[in-house]
Amino acid sequence: KPKMNSVFAVLLLVCAASALDNGLGLIPPLGWNTWCTLGPCGRDYCDETEVKEIAQVIATSGLKDLGYQYVNLDDCWASHRDANGQITADPNRFPSGMKAVADYIHSLGLKYGLYTDAGVYTCSQGERPYKIPGSYGHYEQDAQTYASWGMDFVKMDWCNTVVNGTQLKPEQQYPQMSAALNKTGRPIYFESCEWGVDNPWTWIKPYVNSWRATGDHHDSWSSTAGIIEAVASLGKYAGPGGWNYMDFVFTGGQGCPSHQAGQRCPGQTDTEYITEFSMWVMAASPVIVATELRNMSAIQRQILFNSEMIAVLQDKLGRAGNRVDTPACDAADVTLGASPPCQVWARPLSTGAYAVALYNADSVAHKITANFGTWGWAGKTASVRDLWAHKDVGQATGTYSATVPSHGVVVVLLKQA
Repeated sequence: KPKMNSVFAVLLLVCAASALDNGLGLIPPLGWNTWCTLGPCGRDYCDETEVKEIAQVIATSGLKDLGYQYVNLDDCWASHRDANGQITADPNRFPSGMKAVADYIHSLGLKYGLYTDAGVYTCSQGERPYKIPGSYGHYEQDAQTYASWGMDFVKMDWCNTVVNGTQLKPEQQYPQMSAALNKTGRPIYFESCEWGVDNPWTWIKPYVNSWRATGDHHDSWSSTAGIIEAVASLGKYAGPGGWNYMDFVFTGGQGCPSHQAGQRCPGQTDTEYITEFSMWVMAASPVIVATELRNMSAIQRQILFNSEMIAVLQDKLGRAGNRVDTPACDAADVTLGASPPCQVWARPLSTGAYAVALYNADSVAHKITANFGTWGWAGKTASVRDLWAHKDVGQATGTYSATVPSHGVVVVLLKQA
């Protein structure tokens, strides 16, 4: 049986030693977020009926058994601060109160999360006639409030961060909120969202469990390809307790402008959604779904229930994958885009195996070849299992090739024979 590569073992110890000490995020989390379900992303709407119904689906459909556990609110839930400065939930959207909703979600064996902002206001007031308060000046108070409600996850955005003419610094604000959350005594997963603008992967891991390593992800292929390209070399910064987060996944398509529950307006093809999910897994990004789950389409079921891909995501070694090669394609690059057209990504696993993705960013199909030597297996023979076809496809020595469709991916599990 192959032993763990010593370099990866050392990196794992370094990552574990420098992570936020709250015992959470030892593997990348799976969950769901409200932001793009009832309408196009940014509509800024959610309510307790939607949240409870989605939680019920996750608990009863088999998603919970696969590891999906977080039910998270985005910029949609808050109203104002009361006379004591305490943040309050929108009473029209959450008439039962946040604690009651949290109790319900916990009764299903799931976890509940919410959104705030490091600045004076949140990023979007949505359809309200007023701005939503951010947490600036109230970090400890808000942390205590969230803990009293039973929250398990907090995402903190980075809008409206110029205060009295001075631009706040992420390097100061996120540690303050991190300390405030830890001070509550309740384990709360903490996610930063300052869009990767100041290379958070180089400094933020002691303070958060995941950090946005990219700009916002949208339900389009150009956005997805850009997000993948942005994290191609960031794997070394991630590990147990702290992960590069690539933003929401849009499996099956975001909500439509009509805002009708269960209605989706996909911005990508089924092949592109498979690639999206696959590359989030390869990069060990948290997988937070932001689409309608109450009436899942066939492609949603195919992707979200892929237990073999989820096993790679949540492998206990906790090593993120990286792009290890950009081999020459078998034909000319048609797209001529920012991403290399033919790519090979590799992710080491706790069993000594590797998950390897052959990724085609081009607009035509290509035969892509992975050279085992790029991860130290030069000349070795390995068994090959296709994780989307769910079948063993024989053995390969030294290299493995497959024809990959446009904007597609082939993900295989390689074990030394």
